[in-house]
Amino acid sequence: PEIPGISLKQAYKEKEFKELIDSSNESREVFDMALKLEGLSRSVGTHAAGVVIAPTALTDFTPLIVDSERGTVATQFDMGDVESAGLVKFDFLGLKTLTVINETVKRINLKLDNEQYINIDNLPLNDEKTFQLLQKAKTAGIFQLESRGMREYLKQLVPNTFEDIVNMNALYRPGAMKFVDSYIKKKHGREEVTYGNDILKKILNNTYGIIVYQEQVMQIAQELSGFTLG
Repeated sequence: PEIPGISLKQAYKEKEFKELIDSSNESREVFDMALKLEGLSRSVGTHAAGVVIAPTALTDFTPLIVDSERGTVATQFDMGDVESAGLVKFDFLGLKTLTVINETVKRINLKLDNEQYINIDNLPLNDEKTFQLLQKAKTAGIFQLESRGMREYLKQLVPNTFEDIVNMNALYRPGAMKFVDSYIKKKHGREEVTYGNDILKKILNNTYGIIVYQEQVMQIAQELSGFTLG
């Protein structure tokens, strides 16, 4: 059955699945073995960035395991059980791109006079030469813009505003990706941009009538329903 998270016992209640299992001794044997295996831990893994925080010793809340290869200690609970036990789990993620940018700016500034120093916080967002590189998809080493699929879309999009880059980056995700072609066509006038009413036009104008962001959904609900933001 195409139902996410369904158990084997639940699946067995479905007529077609039950008939398949009961059709031969071999199918029944495989099913009985699967019932014994279902729910067992297949392997032990550690979240790359997950950190558990407790008010007292971790052993007051959870059994622990030692990763002999890395010499680290981890909880034996999964993330759901960790929270049920009263612990707080944080994901501390690192991004090497920030280091690359920082080192690049430092090396450039070593060759410049003080008055010419580059300040990463004051770079213009409408630099023509930068957009020429983006339009040609010369984005090797550019975080979230360097994949083959993204480069192909950049060539089609021909971005000329900072919002184009932000919107494309948001659309290049599972689910939202199906709207990329429509976004590109609407930007270049090859597909009609429709909004439904003036309220939606005000909210969706920068994304050509396509709902791209969660904040747009929230704003639409607030505006159409007349809710306050409090």
